Amino acid sequence: MIAKTSKYEKTVIVCTDILIFVISYIFALWIRMHSHLFPSASAFSFSLKHGITLLGVVVFQIYVFNQNGLYKEKTFLRRIRQIPILLKSSIITIFFVLFFSYLTQGNPFLERRSVVVIAITMQTILLIFFRIFVFRRIFHSLLRKGIGKENVLLIGDDIKTERLKIALYDFDRFRFNVIAPLNCNSVNIKILRETVEKKDITTMFLVEDGLSKDFIMNAIAYAKNNSIQIFLLSNMFDIAISKVDVTTFEGIPVIDLSLPSTYNLHSLFKRIFDIMASFFMMLLLSPMFILVAALIKIDSKGPVFFKQERIGKNGKKFKMLKFRSMYVNNDSSIHKEYVTNLIKNGAKDSSGVYKLMDDPRITRVGKFIRKWSLDEFPQLENVFIGEMSLVGPRPPLQYEVENYDEWHKRRLSVNPGMTGLWQISGRNKIGFEDMVLLDIYYVENWTIWLDLQILLKTIPVVLFKRDGG
Repeated sequence: MIAKTSKYEKTVIVCTDILIFVISYIFALWIRMHSHLFPSASAFSFSLKHGITLLGVVVFQIYVFNQNGLYKEKTFLRRIRQIPILLKSSIITIFFVLFFSYLTQGNPFLERRSVVVIAITMQTILLIFFRIFVFRRIFHSLLRKGIGKENVLLIGDDIKTERLKIALYDFDRFRFNVIAPLNCNSVNIKILRETVEKKDITTMFLVEDGLSKDFIMNAIAYAKNNSIQIFLLSNMFDIAISKVDVTTFEGIPVIDLSLPSTYNLHSLFKRIFDIMASFFMMLLLSPMFILVAALIKIDSKGPVFFKQERIGKNGKKFKMLKFRSMYVNNDSSIHKEYVTNLIKNGAKDSSGVYKLMDDPRITRVGKFIRKWSLDEFPQLENVFIGEMSLVGPRPPLQYEVENYDEWHKRRLSVNPGMTGLWQISGRNKIGFEDMVLLDIYYVENWTIWLDLQILLKTIPVVLFKRDGG
């Protein structure tokens, strides 16, 4: 819920949970096998097999806890709310592990059902004690000393920001250092940037009343681009077309527009998929690569590949690969003027993805490979090494980014892609801002299934020149 402090707290909680899990299972095993409280107890030596089993059970429990929201700030910052969720998670774990134990032989962790029951009962008691009593005492003592306090900026109507300030104090009087609010009549993005940098702001609250939609869009984008936690007090639920999480501060509902806690995990899954898919595609298409390379060398002088500097994730520059489709030493000033006009004036790209129609710089082979998008396939190497993704926003040029508004930069928060929603959604009929909105939708709503749908829909778009839909 609140950025910097909650990350420290979450780390401490996860590490403590793991420690409690391990201690509970080892203690339960000792009681079962060595305490003589149970019949037919026998000594045993802890082996690698036991360690692997324990690791698997602990990972499963962390997964269950995470899925049930026990690592979400709005849960672990509230004492009583955690208890029923902890009990539910423990019951799920007991039933699953006991069921799984029927498939496992010769391992005391699972073969002895009593070990599982004792361990989970013990850890539930310890977890409730730590989370309800110890955790808050430790962190409140640190917050009283000023360690880990959050610098919070309120922006909007004076009356509502004052009410929100009181609510934050009531929610947790030690946690928040509320900076003097910025009035909706005088604030702009420049003032916002200066205030954030000067006051080291970690969390922002926007009160919609009195703020223009343009300012709200740019403020949200600025916050996300700079990893600042942001909340919106609003009647609007479609802002920035993102998935939203509604939470409350002492009865005041606000929309949490920050990055989801699973963002890094999703990025890992996407990266694994990109590596595997790009590797197999390069192997499968290698004969076609050789043929296209030979045709390019026969058709015109120059290298087979064209390397162009593009802007990737978080503004990082990289060299994007293509099969060369133009004559060497061509003039890019016409294209630069064309793209700048599209961005500034919101015109539609009639040629598709910022390509000039009847461009005299294009070779004969270049026209063919562009028609079938064959020039794009060398980007599989960019995907494999992590500079691009199979699916994502189109990688922009430096002079494109120079014309971006703040909210446009949200599309730079992920790796650029070889294809994307912009390509399957009628790319020859789409304006720049519509393209950005599609990219932001993709960023905010990514799933592996969405990637697969886009990849499958790209095939008929390329082969049959259909507009996506």
